[in-house]
Amino acid sequence: MKSGHILGIALQIAFAVVGASDPETVAGREQVQQQLLERDDAVSDESISREDGQHDGRTVDGSTTVGSANLSTIDGESVAHSEAWTHEPVCTGFLGELDSPLCVYTNSSFSEGRGISIFTTPKIADEIASLLPFQDAAALSSRGINVATDTWYTKEIPGKGMGMMAKHDLQRGDLLTVYTPFLLAHTENILNTTERERYLQIGLSQLPEQSQEQYRALAKIYHLPEVVVQDVVKANSFEMHLGGQMHLAVFPESSRLNHACAPNAQYYLDPDLLIHVVHAVRPIAKDEEITISYTTPYEPFSVRQKYLKKAFHFTCSCSRCQEGAATDSGLVEIHNLQESLGNWEADSTASVKKAERLVKVYEQEGLDAFLDNAYGHAALMYNSVGSIRGAQKYARLAAEAASLKQGPDSSDVKFWLELVENPQEHSSWKKRKVDREL
Repeated sequence: MKSGHILGIALQIAFAVVGASDPETVAGREQVQQQLLERDDAVSDESISREDGQHDGRTVDGSTTVGSANLSTIDGESVAHSEAWTHEPVCTGFLGELDSPLCVYTNSSFSEGRGISIFTTPKIADEIASLLPFQDAAALSSRGINVATDTWYTKEIPGKGMGMMAKHDLQRGDLLTVYTPFLLAHTENILNTTERERYLQIGLSQLPEQSQEQYRALAKIYHLPEVVVQDVVKANSFEMHLGGQMHLAVFPESSRLNHACAPNAQYYLDPDLLIHVVHAVRPIAKDEEITISYTTPYEPFSVRQKYLKKAFHFTCSCSRCQEGAATDSGLVEIHNLQESLGNWEADSTASVKKAERLVKVYEQEGLDAFLDNAYGHAALMYNSVGSIRGAQKYARLAAEAASLKQGPDSSDVKFWLELVENPQEHSSWKKRKVDREL
């Protein structure tokens, strides 16, 4: 099962396969299936006829015809067929809510035949087509993207389905996966479930056969063949911002990463290269399962359990959850320590001792994937009492941790590296001039 990005879970209601405003309002498989099978009168089987494996050039709702091999017209709007795409775009009619149609764009030869299909607006598609991976055929392979790292293998895990296992001993910072998605889909909430499935099916069908098989083999929640593409999206997608809009991305390799509330791996997404990157965040033994977090790890046990059950239909039994609410005490301590360290008023009780304790509690709770927060507090604390050595030590650690969580070019990484270079120039320098516990 897979989540979206840690700061904004990718499972938007727009892609709930029940097609309802609240998934919990639909009770039982039969009622879900009935809603999925409802068909809009404007949608017909004939409207997606194909010849020689290609779409006939009309929109799925039959409202538009393609004027030429390189240009489609949607209610008077031009939809360019960029050289970035190997198939002619297949579009909806004009959607007033978006002030644009939505179209399926495919490049079946993308990344040496891996392929990619994107369901988005023409404007965003043009922006995507201008990205480096579409402009330079070697941009991905030369960076080791979509190349096996020989660090993991997949295995059926009782009660979890397929999981990712360490092929050999791993250390913090080891690269595990770096892949582009097979499918990217705009998180609109305009089309009904049946309409959306038809467009996504077109996108999937235009991918290379091997990629189609990999996609269909991914985990599902409802197991309804009528909505198999959206079912895979719901169970396996991550959020990616493109063109100022949220999109859901399915990365088959990364989708084998199961959840843990104290994960041993962390990921980030890079929209400029269209990649999902995963690194180990603590030592992982050979044949140990590799995990990421599908939700914020700072929530109490009961909140995490409720969210995971609602969004992903499973009950978490990771090491933290096996101890139940007993682990909440560590979270309370983290909250209190961070509140104290974040208080810059004259009556603040912040201290170096508290900063060091915060780092220790993070490690005890298994929150190695989120240590940038603890390291950052420690760096600022040391800097606030005039300790250059302590500030630089923890700023370096914060930069490394932020790189694993947000990417090496993120603003947080730059912030901490600047503190390493010029701690005395930062506003926190000697802000707390006397630390009674230093």
